[in-house]
Amino acid sequence: MLSVLCRKKEGFAFYYELSDGQGVYGGGLKDGELVCDAACPQKELMLRTLVNKCRNDFVKSVATRDIWGVDLTRFGFVGQGGLYTAGYETMRLPHDCGEK
Repeated sequence: MLSVLCRKKEGFAFYYELSDGQGVYGGGLKDGELVCDAACPQKELMLRTLVNKCRNDFVKSVATRDIWGVDLTRFGFVGQGGLYTAGYETMRLPHDCGEK
């Protein structure tokens, strides 16, 4: 069973732990950048959790690197010299429900 829980961790504006029954993996917002443990097997779920938190907390802008294994432009990020950035107005949670 998967769970994603918010925890406090020094140096992070917010931090989540994802547990999959095999291990616990962290991710959050640190110094304006969304980060995630490299070994996390559910990186898209962690990214969705973090983007949702940013939107709910009206985070003005964030950056991240191409570490998630997904197309970051679908989440509203734009590539800029090795970093991807997104503002509150452009950040989104894409879905694949088949809407036309």
